[in-house]
Amino acid sequence: MSTDDTTPDGLIPAAVLASNTPVAVYGYARAKAGEEDRMLGEIQAIIGLTRKEEGCEQYVVHTTPDQPGAFAFYERWSSGAHLLAHVSQPFMQTYFAAIAGLVEGELEAHWLHPLS
Repeated sequence: MSTDDTTPDGLIPAAVLASNTPVAVYGYARAKAGEEDRMLGEIQAIIGLTRKEEGCEQYVVHTTPDQPGAFAFYERWSSGAHLLAHVSQPFMQTYFAAIAGLVEGELEAHWLHPLS
């Protein structure tokens, strides 16, 4: 976990959190063999809650039958402050703790700079 104990180490760059303009991320995670259903359940538990948060412009998770346990995320937040509020939510703390033992390798995040 990071020094503020809200997200896995290094997942969100400081410049993203400081942004006053929209921020977006494409992320990828793969469940460990045998943990696909548990990972899916943890992800499904946060989708509706996340979409209701202030500043959440888009939150979508994709998977494919060809790669069970592979999940691609796309998020867009109104600002870095909104993203920080999101990852600080108690349900997100529970989520990060739960998936820590389910994810194969590290969570992958690619930070995007929306053109509009």
